[in-house]
Amino acid sequence: MYLMFFVFLLELIFAFMPLFVGEITKLLSRLIYSVTNEEMNTRAEIKDLKDKQAGISVTDDFASYARIQRKVDKLLLVIKEKGNERKQQITYLRMGITIGIYCLHVIILLTFMIFLRNEPLMLVESSWFAPFGKIVAFPTGIPGSVGLGCWMLVSNTVISRFRTLIGI
Repeated sequence: MYLMFFVFLLELIFAFMPLFVGEITKLLSRLIYSVTNEEMNTRAEIKDLKDKQAGISVTDDFASYARIQRKVDKLLLVIKEKGNERKQQITYLRMGITIGIYCLHVIILLTFMIFLRNEPLMLVESSWFAPFGKIVAFPTGIPGSVGLGCWMLVSNTVISRFRTLIGI
C-alpha cells in the first residue's frame, strides 16, 4: 500500500516538475553564466562615453560627438553579442534540464518495473477486476492484484485529468 502512494507521489512530482524548469534554469544560469569583469568594464566605459557625449554640443562640435557615438555603438554591439551568447547558452541549459528530468523519470520507472515486477501493489478479490484481471495484475500475474504498470497508468491519467481540470 505504501508503494502505491510512493509511486503516485513520484508520478505527481514528475508531472509538475517541467513547470518549474524556468525557475531551475534561472537559478543555475546565475551560478554558471555570470557577467564577466570585462563586460562590466565595457558597460562602465559606455556610461562614461555617454556622460562625456552629454557634455558636448551637437551643433558646435559634431565631429567629436559623432566619434563618441561610433565608439558607443561599437561597444553596445559587443555587449549585445555577449548577451546573445549567454541567452543561447541558457536556452541550451534549459533544454538540458528538461531532457534530464524526462530521462530521470524514465530511469526511475524502468528501475521500478524491473525490480518490482513481481511485487503486487495491492491485493483485492479477483472478482473485482473480473474481465480485466490479467491486465490490471500486469506484470505480477497474481489474480486480484494491482500491478505496477496498471497503477502507473491510472496515476498518470488521474494527474493528467487534474491538470486539465485546474488549467495547467
